[in-house]
This record gives sequence, structure tokens and C-alpha cells, in this order.
Amino acid sequence: MANILAIDTSTDTCSVSIGKENEVFSFHENIPRQHTEKLFSIIADLLEESKLSYEELDAVAVGTGPGSYTGIRLSCAVAQGILFSQSIKGISLSSLELLSIEANKESPSSTFVAISQENLGNVYIAESSFSDGDIKSKFRLISSDLFKREGFPEDCHFVGEGCALFPEVINVLPGAIPKSKYLLEIAKKRLNKSELIEPEEILPVYLNDENSWKKIK
Repeated sequence: MANILAIDTSTDTCSVSIGKENEVFSFHENIPRQHTEKLFSIIADLLEESKLSYEELDAVAVGTGPGSYTGIRLSCAVAQGILFSQSIKGISLSSLELLSIEANKESPSSTFVAISQENLGNVYIAESSFSDGDIKSKFRLISSDLFKREGFPEDCHFVGEGCALFPEVINVLPGAIPKSKYLLEIAKKRLNKSELIEPEEILPVYLNDENSWKKIK
């Protein structure tokens, strides 16, 4: 069985989980502007609670954004540091995908569309589907003015802060925050299938940087 650390700090909420065999140890709290100060101590506390060390980790998973510039830089840098130091590989998901995973548990559907908050007149969109417990997604950056409901499957469900921009869509999970425990679920499946990535492939996705968004495609 695998030992996996999962981190998402793309919002004001710091979400960290450790999966040890069939046990999950989690921290999920709103701590605005305290991620840099507290993340390492949170990880250390969860390692102690789970009776694991960094050397016993098999993989590190990270939510890469889009989201807080400082938060996603931090989580990606910490994940890379651990992966390089322990000579292991990682898993990354868009933080928008984490919203779709949670929404899928609450409102099952074949397709979910997660919409980011607006930035510089644009929104990021993750269109996701599920198969065998894993998620596959297509990503787009579009002007808010160009959003059209008919451009998406009729039976899809929407989630994310950006839904509030478009009266024609309903957010099936209002107030949802990316949670590391859902990242952990996907990470376990990808580790079992050896679908891992190198540390240098873990790249942050910034709300104001289209080039960074393109890198995760």
C-alpha cells in the first residue's frame, strides 16, 4: 500500500492530506496569508500523526491552481522540493478539477465544467469527465464575454466561483473549496497505474498568466 502526501493551497484555505494505506490524515482550514508560515509545520504534524517520515512517502500530489499566486507557487515549490530530495515522482491536478471531483460525488453526471473566478476579463474552464475513478479534463482560457451555455453538453453540471458571472448556469456546489482529500483519491489510482510525473513537470497555473495555463495541457 502507498503513502502519499497531497497539498492544495490555491485559496485562502490550506488543505493537506496524507494517505497511509487505508487511513487518511487531513488538515483543511481557512488561514488567509498564513500558508507560507504554516505549511511545513502542518505537514510535519500530519507526518507525526500518521507515524510516517518524508523517507516513507511514495509520492506527492499537488493542486496546481489556478488560484492564489503565492499559494500555488508555495505548494508547487514544496512538492518539488520533497520529490527531488526523496527521489520520487508526483501527481498534479488543476484545482478546478478538485472542485469537479467533489461535485461529482454530490451530483453525479457524465461531464462537469468548473469555472474560475474572473481575472482581467477572462475565466479558466476545466471540462472534466470521469472513468474508473479517475478524471480527464480539457482546459480553456476564454473571455467572459464569449461564454455560451450552448457550447457545453446539455447534461453537464457546473461548479466554481465563475458560475456567478453567468445567469444561465447553476453552480451545483456553491462555496466549494479545493480539498486535498479528493486529490489524494486520484493520486492513489495514478500511483497504482504508475502514471506519475517528474518533479520539474509540476507547474503552477496562475490566474493572470495564459502561458502558464497552456503548460498543463
